[in-house]
Amino acid sequence: MSNKRKIVLRSGAKGSLFLVLCWLLFVVPSLYFLFVSSSFSVERSVFNEEKVLAKEQENSSNLEWKAVSRITVLGSVDWTDTGLEVKEDQEIYFSAQNQISLQRGNPMAWCGPDGMDRKTMQQPISDENIGALIGKVVWLISIEVDEETGEEMRHEIIEKFYIGSANQVRMPISGRLFLGINENVVGDNSGEFEVIIYLPLYP
Repeated sequence: MSNKRKIVLRSGAKGSLFLVLCWLLFVVPSLYFLFVSSSFSVERSVFNEEKVLAKEQENSSNLEWKAVSRITVLGSVDWTDTGLEVKEDQEIYFSAQNQISLQRGNPMAWCGPDGMDRKTMQQPISDENIGALIGKVVWLISIEVDEETGEEMRHEIIEKFYIGSANQVRMPISGRLFLGINENVVGDNSGEFEVIIYLPLYP
């Protein structure tokens, strides 16, 4: 009776040992493979994101700007001629500072180049803040002269755009660049914006 019990116990021990060996040979390598694959995927994803970020930083660092003009834009003048001829799709960077008053003598009417948080239909660009720094490009098509009066009639295409305190703008058309105030009634304004115009330098 005791010999049979010993035989059964030995057989059970051998079976358990066999199961443990199978588990070590098949299950553990599978788990290890899954873990390594998962880790590799995460590392590869992070590596790709780092490559994209590095590429963006590299491209950004390649773009340098050179100041080409400093313009004083009076708050009481509709448009100020920059003296610059620009090309369609040309990138230009503007940086502006100082303040203007939209109503001379009113201490509450001062604003910077981003303008005052108000919008009216009486503005060159109606969906931007009143008093903000804006720009326009004028493409002169032709000039006609009245033979009787000698008066000139200019045929122009005009495209306006918002600038604010700092902005990189792609020129909408080719022509002469002007800077101005986003307000139609400027006669009672005071103050001025100081604007620096930058052009890109590509390596």
